[in-house]
Amino acid sequence: MHRIIICLALCATWLMGGCGYHLSGTTETPSLIAGKTIAIPMWRSKIFRPYLESILTGSLVDEFALRSGGLVTGEEAADIVLTGTILSYATVAVSYTAQDKVREYHATMTIDAALTEKRSQRVLWKGIMSSSQDYPANPVGIDLNQQNRIALQQNNEEAAVREISRKLAEQLYQKVTENF
Repeated sequence: MHRIIICLALCATWLMGGCGYHLSGTTETPSLIAGKTIAIPMWRSKIFRPYLESILTGSLVDEFALRSGGLVTGEEAADIVLTGTILSYATVAVSYTAQDKVREYHATMTIDAALTEKRSQRVLWKGIMSSSQDYPANPVGIDLNQQNRIALQQNNEEAAVREISRKLAEQLYQKVTENF
């Protein structure tokens, strides 16, 4: 009985080794940014919404600094540069109340990103990504004046933009650090 268990354990180990299974966090090929300093200059925007590129760039810097151990630096001292453009940002109403008032919106942002080696100008990674987030409209049944309704709506949308930016930064970090 003991031999059968050992034999089964060895077979399972052999089979897992042959299918490419490996423990999380262990890699044979280093990521595109491993051990390199990275610059993330202010991103461009093809849309006319104030501060959107600032919020996204801040989220990218935070994500890469946190996960890379602080290897984010200025462009002049960097080995690689992450640049990009916000291609689109849109909001649409997705749910309504019985009184036909908007209950919830859906915001979506699409970006075009490129990771470039500074010295050779070789593009290491390029891609288009998108993320979205739902956010509430003004609360129904609460008596607010028009100015407070507008301010509350703007706060809700800004929170959604920050969440979308955080998601995009996380996805982008995962894309440029995954092994091919």
